[in-house]
Amino acid sequence: MSKPQPHVPRVGDDPRGQTDEVAEPPGKIWFRDLDEAVIEADRCIQCGSCVAACPSDSIGIDAEENRPTLVRMCTGCSSCWDYCPRSGLRYERVVDAVADERGLAEPRTYAARATDEASRQSGQDGGVVTALLAHLLETGEIDGALVAVDDTDHPGLVTVAEPDAPLEGTAALATTPAAVRASGGSVYNQVMSLGRLDALVDAAGLSDPDLALVGTPCVLEGASALERYDHDAASPIALTVALMCTRNFEHERLAGLLGEHGVDPDAVEKLDVSEGTLFAYDDGGETLLAEDVDSFGAAGLRGCDECADFLGGGADLSVGNVASGDDETTLLVRTERGQRALDRADDALAVDELSDTDALDQLADWNERRAKHFLPREYDPEGSVGISYGEHREAYDGTDRDPDPLNPARVHQYEEWC
Repeated sequence: MSKPQPHVPRVGDDPRGQTDEVAEPPGKIWFRDLDEAVIEADRCIQCGSCVAACPSDSIGIDAEENRPTLVRMCTGCSSCWDYCPRSGLRYERVVDAVADERGLAEPRTYAARATDEASRQSGQDGGVVTALLAHLLETGEIDGALVAVDDTDHPGLVTVAEPDAPLEGTAALATTPAAVRASGGSVYNQVMSLGRLDALVDAAGLSDPDLALVGTPCVLEGASALERYDHDAASPIALTVALMCTRNFEHERLAGLLGEHGVDPDAVEKLDVSEGTLFAYDDGGETLLAEDVDSFGAAGLRGCDECADFLGGGADLSVGNVASGDDETTLLVRTERGQRALDRADDALAVDELSDTDALDQLADWNERRAKHFLPREYDPEGSVGISYGEHREAYDGTDRDPDPLNPARVHQYEEWC
């Protein structure tokens, strides 16, 4: 038996009285429908939105494959479908809606760097995110930061899953400034952040916390929809920080390709992508590899091809290394919430206005063109927020991204639970 369900707003049930009307799809949409259309079709981006959205805790995380899986009876409430950026959520509409509702009149773009050496050394590209989060924790503005790490052995870093393979990351809740600094740097695989948020809050023993959520644009798309429709899963989120991104990697495939390039994955301490080049470094900072990132395309998540949101338009703040100088972070401030966070961390950051954003704009334009090429459905920022199951099938059936029937083992699982 599933537990009693609270009311969960459907995408399109706009609490702000707007007119994003979405026709109710006929009948129920089950997790099996999402599984076949997205997960088995190898389009899952491992953001965890479906896990977070499920009101009956019917969806868990397959730790071995790092993907959503059914763990108890599905009630057919459709929430997993509604909040998935690769099925029922028209993510480009959500991004535009967030900008309209709470965005600054003019987003501000800066070249920034941490003022303290510890954050610059432990963080990425000037250590801005590390310094910002550490300062907000020190001053009590937030109670923790949801981040991705590949090393969990630090006090104040709370995890519920341990990475057990080279280049594998996991979601973690950093609850102290020292833990934030210890978690600095980028992890280039998805860690199901939204799907692990509740468990991390419980494991940290936090009650009604204010958290910063750091993640890739697709994670922030799901989080923005959960916030916009007042879903309980979004209640801890007090600040969102998007990591500018064109793709994420599956860690086992990436490790294999590194091996083909003569690099032992176990020797890699840090990865970085800059100006189209993938760099790998050892624990002494020596460069093990500098190779065109396109050489590693086979390790990329296939669902990333459908994303036009390189800049993370649904977030309060976006960060990356495009357009700013060496050892600097490009920092894009979109909302009043983001501006307040920046103002409160003023002493921790050195910030200069970035007037030349051509490189940033060009990469964002390229990313949008790529997504439009791969998306079977229409890319429509003015369309309805929700995409019905029927609309999705009409667009995807018969393409190279059409739904894939479940394998026998998963059919047995559905027969057991449903």
